[in-house]
Amino acid sequence: MATRSRAKGTAFERLSADYLAESIPGFDRMGSVDFGAGDHRSPYPIPHECKAEKRIALAEYAKQIKAIKERLGASLGAVIVKAPRKPVSQAYVLHTLEEWRAMLPTIAEHLDEIEARLHAE
Repeated sequence: MATRSRAKGTAFERLSADYLAESIPGFDRMGSVDFGAGDHRSPYPIPHECKAEKRIALAEYAKQIKAIKERLGASLGAVIVKAPRKPVSQAYVLHTLEEWRAMLPTIAEHLDEIEARLHAE
């Protein structure tokens, strides 16, 4: 039988995967299918690790996603952190500043499309 905290984490993995899959087909909860590859199956080569803990430990999460990225040979990774007492859509996403800097030009190039998607939800 799973511990209460493990069950909470599994539920958040499912909720966040379902939320992403609403607009990005191919997202699903990975579970223990491929241990060490992140918590979500994604249509992109970007591992996602989910955290639903009382105490948010950013440095630990950054270290964990770095190890996953290295194991998979991935350039980008994301940690999805449950925001206390907030809906899944308000979860936090952690990237390194290096990753964010690399993503910003592409985001800026498609800002109109991104804003339209945000306002459509």
